[in-house]
Amino acid sequence: MDIQWRRRLARTLSLVENKEPEWRDALAKCYAEKCNTQIVGISGPAGVGKSTLVDALAANWAERGDRLGIIAIDPASPFSGGAVLGDRIRMQRSEAYDGIFLRSMSARGYSGGLSEATMDVCAVLSSFGITRILLESVGAGQNDVDIAFVADCTLVLSVPGLGDSVQAAKAGLMEVGDIYVVNKGDLPNAIAVAGEISNMLSLVFTGNPGANYCPQGPNGPSETRRVLPQHLIDHFGDPYGMNGYWHPPVLMTTATDTSSTGDLVEMIEQHIAWLRNSGHGRFRQEEKVERQLRKILQKQLFAEMERLMPATVRGTNGLFEDLCQAVINQQLDPYTAADRILKKRKYRIQEA
Repeated sequence: MDIQWRRRLARTLSLVENKEPEWRDALAKCYAEKCNTQIVGISGPAGVGKSTLVDALAANWAERGDRLGIIAIDPASPFSGGAVLGDRIRMQRSEAYDGIFLRSMSARGYSGGLSEATMDVCAVLSSFGITRILLESVGAGQNDVDIAFVADCTLVLSVPGLGDSVQAAKAGLMEVGDIYVVNKGDLPNAIAVAGEISNMLSLVFTGNPGANYCPQGPNGPSETRRVLPQHLIDHFGDPYGMNGYWHPPVLMTTATDTSSTGDLVEMIEQHIAWLRNSGHGRFRQEEKVERQLRKILQKQLFAEMERLMPATVRGTNGLFEDLCQAVINQQLDPYTAADRILKKRKYRIQEA
């Protein structure tokens, strides 16, 4: 990547992320010029080694000739809005490869472990010829799962010492991972942690870890049919369907040892191949776009409603302030207060 190319990409990313003048035109062009880019998401609690693992994966793919983009998202202060953006400190190996572009981003108060501009930033990188994106989420808790609806393949990281099997069994992260990774595999108890996660997954998923294509069931017609919840069938496929399904595997890595990530890279490639061969990649793409459009519409509709509110409603001494005080004084519940605002026909958004 030449320096001029990097500068153009960096300027376009800043334009889109900061919503500077003409950002919509630039972004529309990027969406029209996207290439076939694979997005690999990495999530997990703080301290599991996400940045170090991203660095190792990027180095592995760069040696194979891939052009990569790394998006590292950091939490922002709820008071000042500032962020440390320090993930690149743990990505020293990536800086040695010319084919890797690293972008640190602040979550800017956006919930779900990502930034509001994440999908747009991915589109910009793709339009500049990036063939693979490594997306590192904030990963602060068990409910930061938006990454599963942006990435093509989601890695959920864990390490020994974070808690017992009950913690690992909680919903959220345990339903969105395509591959589960026990990092820092050289630590005591790492094998036990991997075994616990595998056992919990086997209670839900049948067949062998990885891609399964047998429409009769993994162990033949005699097997007792195990019914998956519909939301898991939507995401991982039907164990008894003609297109096969994906049983999330559990791997162990030591991110500081580049050679130990080879098996993980191969498993990611297998998952991408399964998405393509089963046709499930198209379904996930439709799901991804639907969620993105809904979020954009929610934000735009709310902004339009606020714009149309007369000053008598939104002003310092307006109806909005009166209703807030009524809720504080326990004279109204917040839902009734919201209903009263929406019933004001003067600023309802009219059909075109």
